[in-house]
Amino acid sequence: MGGFFRSKKFRIILCVIALLIGIMLYSVTQNGYTLPTTGFIGRVLNPIRLVSNRISDGVEHTLELFTQAKDTQQENIELRQQVAGLEKQLVDYQNTQDELAELQKFMGVKEEHENDTFSNPCTIIGYVENDPFHGFYIDKGSEDGLSVYDPVVTSEGLVGIISEISETYATVETLCSPNLSVSVMASGKNESGIVEGDVTLTADYQCRMIYLDRETTLTPGDLLVTSNSVGIFPQGYLIGSIVSIEPMESGLSYSAIIEPAVDLENLSSVIVVTDFAGKEQQNAAE
Repeated sequence: MGGFFRSKKFRIILCVIALLIGIMLYSVTQNGYTLPTTGFIGRVLNPIRLVSNRISDGVEHTLELFTQAKDTQQENIELRQQVAGLEKQLVDYQNTQDELAELQKFMGVKEEHENDTFSNPCTIIGYVENDPFHGFYIDKGSEDGLSVYDPVVTSEGLVGIISEISETYATVETLCSPNLSVSVMASGKNESGIVEGDVTLTADYQCRMIYLDRETTLTPGDLLVTSNSVGIFPQGYLIGSIVSIEPMESGLSYSAIIEPAVDLENLSSVIVVTDFAGKEQQNAAE
């Protein structure tokens, strides 16, 4: 067997194989095309040429698909980035629209009470823990010109007062708190009274008007507004409406359950009345 590998016949076979491999390589480098051949060599090389052409075409097609896939992947990445950018712009636009809507509402308050001075809109940043009277925190404080006892309002009406303050935030006590007493009068009627928080009503975000005469002319649906021109609260801010009227425990007078004009359960922003007619007398009294 070892003699065959050293024989002349084996060398000839090697030369033929080397020649065929060289032709195949040349065919591949020329995109599968070689010079025309005839006769026996042509018949021998034609199948090789066909195979090499198919291999070349297959490799070229695979490379093309790979390139297209990379291009498509890059396009997808760019499209996702564009979509993310558009979504952010949409969110920013919606936030801007909401802010403008809030400002428009507060502008109405300022126009209606043009002699009062107001803060910029304040955002509610949290609620007082374990407070059954729905107190909350706002994102502005003494650095923004706010003070303790400043009234807090929205475009719908009175919310409460600032009860505690720091440089950058403040605590707001709402109308539901028994600590607040607001002098009110009925819109269109010559009747007045005091509105204050009631423990039995706070779960429903309601408060009570007390010390009504037995001959009161107030009826459910009547609107109540602040009446004092001197004191903690400025005059003319809507408090709410009467839900019902019932006798007090003593039987000597009546009280009314009040639905606040402001939706205290769903507040997101407020403004603070930092100055108003009568506040100087209030400060002097203190």
